[in-house]
Amino acid sequence: MTEVQVSALTKKYGAKAALHELDLTIGSGQFVTLLGPSGCGKTTTLRCLAGLERPSSGRIVMGDRVLVDTERRTFVPADKRRVGMVFQSYALWPHLSVAENVAYPLKVARMPGRDRARRVQEMLEAVGLAEFGKRPATALSGGQQQRVALARALAARPGVIFYDEPLSNLDSKLRYQMGQQVRSLHNRFETTSVYVTHDQEEAITLSDRIIVMSEGVLVQSGTPSDLFDRPNSAYVADFMGFQNILPGTVTGVRDRTAEVRVDDTSLLLSGTVTGEISAGDRADIAFRAAHVRQCPGGPGTGRFRGTIERTTYLGSAVNLLIHADGLPMRVRIETSELSADEIPAAGEEHTLAVNPDRAVVIPYAGAKQAGDARPATMTDAAVTSR
Repeated sequence: MTEVQVSALTKKYGAKAALHELDLTIGSGQFVTLLGPSGCGKTTTLRCLAGLERPSSGRIVMGDRVLVDTERRTFVPADKRRVGMVFQSYALWPHLSVAENVAYPLKVARMPGRDRARRVQEMLEAVGLAEFGKRPATALSGGQQQRVALARALAARPGVIFYDEPLSNLDSKLRYQMGQQVRSLHNRFETTSVYVTHDQEEAITLSDRIIVMSEGVLVQSGTPSDLFDRPNSAYVADFMGFQNILPGTVTGVRDRTAEVRVDDTSLLLSGTVTGEISAGDRADIAFRAAHVRQCPGGPGTGRFRGTIERTTYLGSAVNLLIHADGLPMRVRIETSELSADEIPAAGEEHTLAVNPDRAVVIPYAGAKQAGDARPATMTDAAVTSR
């Protein structure tokens, strides 16, 4: 297992900076996921760590080895870093068999033939391909080819393995199965793993720690439960699957609960505060579609009455698009909570309640007065229309 330390890592392409003085530490044996949309800097970070990109400035240390130090003009190339890499495109040698692909890094490392054959067989057994060693790599299915890529990356027992969106080419069922195998192999071989994805469910399922990035900057880092339940910005909330993110003004705070008057509406909602906040401050209140429930009675704090615009039946649940006081909001109701003749239909009016224990109130960074400009986030263009 190997600790990774990154200091002031910057990568520029011409005048454009893809990474801005990034600082992070990845603990020995951790499974860490870099999460964010296309262009956020996650893949550039991974490629700099793996030696596939030369940073413009900064320092990278893995274990006791300094791999990059731009001040001292130190740069260790990828093939000397003793790391493994699993690519999105599998990157297998098409003219080699499955066993020959797995054996390739061992051959480069000059491992003796008998030991190499034993290690290859061990790795193929670990990924469930023990009987496929003599087959051409390209004769396998996509999922099987990705398992060959996993076996090859792990064969030389690297201290760190990098994963560049390795499951994005697979269907949803196979993606889940392969994700479980990736995590199982991480645990078995006790590697340090750095994983890149734009899929928040994948990140939550696999990771010990998630790092959310935006425009080359780390915006929040924590355990999956930290980010899932306590996002520190509308940007992170949006990316972690909060379907409703509404801007407003705090009307009161009690203990760790705040009430928010949603802009240009009569809606008064409450949720758990994720930062320092006072009455009169600007804030977002964010909640998931699944944390809204039908309830009797009329509107009140935490409640709203709305008209269903669209119903989408999913089998196990029903997704609703509801307009309340001029705002579109997303609601998800499990069908186990409904009888067959209770499924809401378009045009119906319902009173609904937001669970205040699951909603979060996110203070605006640096915005302390009602009417202050809202910080730009990825949700601004469609904050109430997702």
